[in-house]
Amino acid sequence: MTESPDICVQILYKWGEASKQTANLRPANSAAALLTWTVLPLPIDEGVPEPIMRAVTETAVATGTLAFRLFFNVNLRDGLTIHPAPRTWFGRRIVERLLHSWPVSVATAKTPYAATEMFYQNWHLQDQAALVLRDDTLSHESTNHLRRARDWRRLDFPADARILIAPAVDGEGVLFAAAGEDELEDAVLAVTERLKAAGLAVIIER
Repeated sequence: MTESPDICVQILYKWGEASKQTANLRPANSAAALLTWTVLPLPIDEGVPEPIMRAVTETAVATGTLAFRLFFNVNLRDGLTIHPAPRTWFGRRIVERLLHSWPVSVATAKTPYAATEMFYQNWHLQDQAALVLRDDTLSHESTNHLRRARDWRRLDFPADARILIAPAVDGEGVLFAAAGEDELEDAVLAVTERLKAAGLAVIIER
């Protein structure tokens, strides 16, 4: 019989942003927390543990529609709505990707199952970013941010979004950012409750 892994989660309000490579993922004047974890015994697959994916996606879609970057359209989960990237000349797409933007489609999800696709779309490469929207409408501002923003530090938090979710270095962490402390606290509380309900130990460091 295979022993179930022992997962311990930390939620940090202060961390080394240089080592975790999260500084450029936070819009100007946003509040943020970082969810990290340790797994024992050490897993062969170092992806995001399934209970953490489930807690994050359940929290996201309970708050609003989740919009995230879609880098490829193969074997997608059911329940996604695809907003295709504008068709452009191939050479221009390469230049844009190298310089400043992500010439990608955007997907929206309203169920945890569909939202889990976020973790399989270049999460480990730290290319992903997702927004939990205030309603079902994906605004031009949020679409443009998801397609073009490599560095969020000079951008205001999108007005139609509650939470930004993004990966830490190598995908080994989940960044939560919000325009204000209250919405961040709501998200942290909700994900903490789901993690504890799944039997995971959670340590919060402020």
